[in-house]
This record gives sequence, C-alpha cells and structure tokens, in this order.
Amino acid sequence: MTRASRMLVALLLPLLVITGCGSGTQTGGTPSASVAAGQDASIPADPSESATDAQPIDESCPTSNTIAFAKTKFVLHTGLAFGAFHRYLYKPYQAGTFKKGASGRITAFIKGGLAALFVKREIRLASQDVKANPTLCKAIAAPLGKIGDSVRAAFDKLKTGDASGITNVNSLVSSVEGTSKTDGVEITENDNPDLASTPS
Repeated sequence: MTRASRMLVALLLPLLVITGCGSGTQTGGTPSASVAAGQDASIPADPSESATDAQPIDESCPTSNTIAFAKTKFVLHTGLAFGAFHRYLYKPYQAGTFKKGASGRITAFIKGGLAALFVKREIRLASQDVKANPTLCKAIAAPLGKIGDSVRAAFDKLKTGDASGITNVNSLVSSVEGTSKTDGVEITENDNPDLASTPS
C-alpha cells in the first residue's frame, strides 16, 4: 500500500465509525417513541363513566309486556332520576349557585357532576322498565332516552355559563311526567337519592 493510500484510509476510518454509531442511535430511538404513543392512546377519555354508560339509550318498544313489575320499577327509577335532577342541577341553577363567585359553587358542581351520572344511569334502567307497557313506551321512550343521553352534556354546558341544556332537560322531564300521569302511571320524585350508589 502506498503512502497516499494509507493516508486516505486514516482519514476515512473515523467517518465510517461516526456514521455507524449515528445509525444505531436512530434505530434505538424508534421503540421509545412507539411505547409513548401506545401509552397515550390507552388513557380513558372519562374514567368516571363506564362503557355501558357511554352507550346511547335504547328507545325501541315491544309489542307486548316483557318485564314483571316493570311499572313499579319504572316509577322508582324515574322518581330517583328526576328528584336528583331537580335537587342537584335545576334548583341550584335557578338559585344562581353555579355562577362564578356564588356561595357553595364548588360543592354544587361536585354534587352536580355526581347527579348527572346518577340521572343517566337511573334513566337507562327506567327505559328498560317502561317496555312493560308498550303504549306508554311509545309515548315516552324517546323523550326519556333524550334525558339520559343529554343530561351530562347539559351539565358540561352549564360550566361555561350556558344553561340551555339544563332548561331543555327540565322540559323533557315535565313532558315525561305529564304523559306518564295521563296514561295512569304517576311519577313521584325522590329528592333524597344516594348519588354514590351504583344501579344494577
């Protein structure tokens, strides 16, 4: 090997080593990025709401009675749901308790959040029970389902000062109570529900 050749090899060797190391570093970084992306994707959107809660409420009606004692259960669950709605969401809204600077505002929002989820769960059960009476089901299944599907969104809008969702839900509640009473099934509101309980 000539002197010129040996000098060329001496100059190129460090460059080959640096290129090789850089290539290895880039390859090793890829798995880390992949793991981070996987972790972010696994974070649940709303840990307080189960997969069942997130499903839209079934508003279909049968042609014949399907559940024993369903009227009694329907009155129980709607009474709990409507009582919780009025006590923890509608009345505090009317009193201005959700407004910025109002006394008890933070507590009202904490209880309101629990009540919104409680109402949704009770309405889901009531929607199943109302199927025992196909006639009543056809009259109130749709507005009942809308109450359950929209109450949490209505509460979220209230946090921004928009009360339109709460007033809409209240109108639906009044409609369901009126129609149910006309069909001979009167709903008595229970304004002392256990918000921490999980309906089954």
